[in-house]
Formats: sequence, structure tokens, C-alpha cells
Amino acid sequence: MKTIYCLALALCCVACTTQNNGKGNLPEIELGEIKANAVQEELAWEDMGVRIQATCLETNDSCLLNNISQLVDMDYLWIVADRQIYQFGKDGTFIRRIGQKGQGPQEYIAPEHILVDGRQKRIYVLDYLGRKVMTFDYEGRFADSWALPEDYSLNRMALHEGRLYYTSYANSVAPDLLAYDKETGGMDTLSFRDRTMGQEAYAGQTFVYRLQHKTYLYHYFNDTVYSISGKELIPAYLFRLGGSKFSYPQLTLMGDYTSEETIDRPKVQLTNFIDTRKYLFISYTVINSWQPTPKPDKRFAVYDKESGKMHPDALPTSRKEPLFGLAPEDPIFASADECSIYAIKQADKLVPAFSHLAEDSNPVIVKYTFD
Repeated sequence: MKTIYCLALALCCVACTTQNNGKGNLPEIELGEIKANAVQEELAWEDMGVRIQATCLETNDSCLLNNISQLVDMDYLWIVADRQIYQFGKDGTFIRRIGQKGQGPQEYIAPEHILVDGRQKRIYVLDYLGRKVMTFDYEGRFADSWALPEDYSLNRMALHEGRLYYTSYANSVAPDLLAYDKETGGMDTLSFRDRTMGQEAYAGQTFVYRLQHKTYLYHYFNDTVYSISGKELIPAYLFRLGGSKFSYPQLTLMGDYTSEETIDRPKVQLTNFIDTRKYLFISYTVINSWQPTPKPDKRFAVYDKESGKMHPDALPTSRKEPLFGLAPEDPIFASADECSIYAIKQADKLVPAFSHLAEDSNPVIVKYTFD
């Protein structure tokens, strides 16, 4: 199956910069004011110099996908995860399934995070419920596995300079960060949470990403984005949520969906944090109270590194091809080239544009490249 869509827009190649506030010589980015009701600012892909390429994933009985929760971008293929892990070629052709679900020593229960080691040709799978990390070769063959350390809720990992770094779900000011030496099996604690969750709603998240040969870490309750170097965390820049960040009393639930401290203004829960060479993309959910709502209020923020401008409630659109705008419910993922992002579109949303798609076809991967 070939690439099914390619839209070339104006090219724009510029250097990326961030604002510098003079505080400790660290660049600073602020999310800005978030309104209770969406006031979306349209950002046209055409004005951002974007090329769009959409690829339909092959649909057959061996790879029926529902909602893609993970996408790992490689030079010649994608690794995607629904409840299981699959490889697809860049033309959308199904290649193989990697491993299988189960509770055996070579099986995973819940593949929470996947990363690729290009040097060693290894695929790492963090099995959250199985409490282990598994590795496979590029042909999907099981290689080895090892247990995760006890007493941690580890859900993310990064590979940097031969070390494997684990981060946790811990809802704390300083997230757990562990450095694992694969050769010796030794474990170093780089940071440890200063508190553990009590009767709190979940809001915190740790994001680890690669950009320009560095590995970065950002945690919801810490304004500083750090780069990781060996066993050190080095401040890189500041990302401030301001008044949109929850306080701990606002997360402490007292019953009847009320909190210890009143939520006096819209708060945000980050769901994704993707840093590219030209833009920073943030997916978030707006929470005005803990009362149940029929549909989450999902939104995007986009920071333009060239202009230093933040668009806190952005609606990326296409004037020529409206179906390829970014809807707030579209999952987004980083690309290996650091100049693109991926979005997952359900096939039923694109049936009007592509007659050969059926509503129950596998999702479509859309790549947005910022030249």
C-alpha cells in the first residue's frame, strides 16, 4: 500500500530560538492564560510552511487496530502499539507483530512505553503491569528481559549514552529518575520524589524526549526542563504553567467531587509535550472542577521558537484540505527527524477524501513536516 496523500506547502527554513528572561540565564516559555471555554486561534499549516503526508496502515486479520497509543518513528518503518505491538513499513504495509500479550517470561501484559536503540538494533518494551523491560531485535525476535525495581511506578524510559533512564508516574515535585546500567545491572537514583500521592486526583506527568542529540526531562510540578548528562540533571530552559497549574490542595479530593482548595480558575493536565526544532506542541485537558463531564475539554498549545510567541489555545488547520487539521482529540507523536510531528486519524474521518478507505479500516498516520 503506497503513501496516499502528499500536500506540499511553502518552504520556510529558519533557526529556532526561545525567549530569555534573564533569570539565571535560562530561556523561558510560558503557557499563557487559559480560558474556561475554548477560544481557539486558528493556525493554518500553509502559513507555517508545512508539508503533509498521510499513509493508511494496511488492514488485515493479523493487525486490526483500534486506538494507537504509541508510535515509534524509525528510518524505514514504524512501530505502533494498540494492545499489542506491530511493525509497519513507511508505505503502510504490515510487516509483523512483535511479541504477544500474556504473562509468560517472553510476553507482555501492558506495553506502556517503547523505544529503539539504533546502534544495538534493539527494541525496548516497558511492561508496566508485568514489572519488567523486554528487548526484541529488529525482526521482532525476543532477546532478553529484566525486572523493574520494586516500589516504583515506572512508566517511561529513555536511552542516553549507554544508560537506560526510568521515570515514574509519581505525582511529586521531584519525579523519580533512575539510571540503569545494562552491562552491570547497577542502578543509580538521580532524583527521588519528595512526597507520595495521598487521596489525590492524578495530574502530574513526566515527559522525556530527544532533541538535537540530547535527552530532556520535564515534569508537571517543576518549571524547569532538564537535560540529562550521565548522572546529572542540567537546567536547560523554563516552561511555566503559571496559574493554570494545580496546587496540591486542589488535587486533594474531599468527597462529592470537591477538593480541599477550590479550583478558582481553569487548570490544565498535560497529556503530551513534543519539542521539535521549530515548534513546541503541548496537548492538554482543561479542568474547571472535578464534577464528571460528558466529554474531556482537550486542546493544543503551540509555541513558535522563531517568533517567541505562544498560542495557548491553538487550532492547527488547513485552508486547502480541512480534513488534515489537527482536532484536539487526535493523538500526536514525535518524529525521528525532529522537524515533524505525527498525528493519528481514524479512517472514518477520512472516508470522504479517500474512497478506498472503509470506516473500519486501520487508522491513518499523518506526518506534518516544518521545513
